[in-house]
Amino acid sequence: MKIVHLSVCRQFSQGQINQLRYENDASKKIKNVEWHTQGYHVGAAIGSSISQIPLCFRPIFLRNLWGWIVALRLSRQYDVLIMRHMTFDPFALMFSPLINNRVSVHHAKEVEELKLIRKGWRGKLASLVERCTGRVAVRNAKMILGVTEEIARYEAAMRAPSKPIGIYPNGIEVDLVSQLSDERKSTEIHVAFLCGTFSAWHGLDKLIHAIDRQETDSKACSLQIHLIGRLSNDDLSEISATSRRSQVFHAYGVMTSTQYMEILAKCDFGIGSLALERQGLTEAATLKIREMLAIGLPVYSGHKDMALANDYAWGRVVDEVRADSLIEFGMAMKDMPREKVRHESARFIEKKSIMECAINSMERVFENGFS
Repeated sequence: MKIVHLSVCRQFSQGQINQLRYENDASKKIKNVEWHTQGYHVGAAIGSSISQIPLCFRPIFLRNLWGWIVALRLSRQYDVLIMRHMTFDPFALMFSPLINNRVSVHHAKEVEELKLIRKGWRGKLASLVERCTGRVAVRNAKMILGVTEEIARYEAAMRAPSKPIGIYPNGIEVDLVSQLSDERKSTEIHVAFLCGTFSAWHGLDKLIHAIDRQETDSKACSLQIHLIGRLSNDDLSEISATSRRSQVFHAYGVMTSTQYMEILAKCDFGIGSLALERQGLTEAATLKIREMLAIGLPVYSGHKDMALANDYAWGRVVDEVRADSLIEFGMAMKDMPREKVRHESARFIEKKSIMECAINSMERVFENGFS
C-alpha cells in the first residue's frame, strides 16, 4: 500500500512542523507500506516534507485551491490520500467529488472552533460556511480519521453517518527528543504552560482565577508559573493586574526550544489545556503533552488524553483548577525521575505504533477497492 499524508495551511506552527517531521521519520521504520508526508504553507520550505505554496496561491482562499490541485495529483500516484481537513473551503464543493481514495483527517470540531478563533460575526460566518462546505468534503471522503475517537464520531454523526471512522492521534519519535535536565528546587514549585498562541480553550483565565482564590498562607512553597508562547495584550494586562499575579506568572513570549528548555529544566510539571470544553471536547491527543512526557516532564491537565491510561503516576487530570492541587501535584512530582516519566509514557505516545494502528484501520476500509 502506498500512502501520502497532505497538510496545507497558512503557516505551520512549530508543533505542526515537529509532527510532520516525526511522521516522516517514523514512516521509514514501517514495513510493507510506503508512506510519504507532504506539507505546504506560505513560509519557507523545511526539509523534504514541507514545501512553500507558490506565490500566486498564497492569498487566503487560493491556498485551499492549491491544496486541492496537489491532492488531485497525489491521488493518482498513491493508493490512499490522507488529507487534513481544510476549513471554510468553498473549493471542496468542486474538487472533493473527484477524489475517491481520500481519507479526511480532523483535529477539532471545526464548526465550534471557528467561532472561538474568529470573534463576532466573522466567526459566525466562517462557521456557517464550514457547515456547508465541510459536510460536502466529509461526505465525499472514503473514511474519517480523528485525532480522538470523540472527534471522529462527531464528524461522522454530524456530516456522514455511514462513513467508517478511525483515530490518528498525535505522536512523537521519543528517540529524537533529548531527556530534560533536572534543576528542580526543593523549596519552590515551578510550572510550565506552553502554547504556540494562548487561546480560549487553553484556559489561562482559569489558572489566573485559581491563583486569585489561593489562601496566601496555605503553603510555604513558592508557586511560579512560566507562560511560554504568544499572549494577547488582554492576557498580559490580566497577569499584571495585581501584585500577586505578577509574583506568580512570568511571561516570556515566543521562544526557541533551546531557550525554553532552560526554563523547563527547573519545572516540576507542565500544563496541558484547562478549558477544552470550550471547543465542545472532553478528550484530546495534543502534541504538547506528548513532547513534555518524552522529555520527562509530568503533565497536569483539565481533560482526558485518549492515548494515555487513566491512572498514570506522572499525570493529573482535574475537573477544577485549584492552586492547592497545583502545589500538591508539584510536591508529589519532585521525586519523580525524568527517566521514569519518559520510559513509562513512550509506549502510549510513540509515532510509529500510532501510524501502524491507523494503517490497519485504513486497510480494512480499502481492502475491497475504491468506491
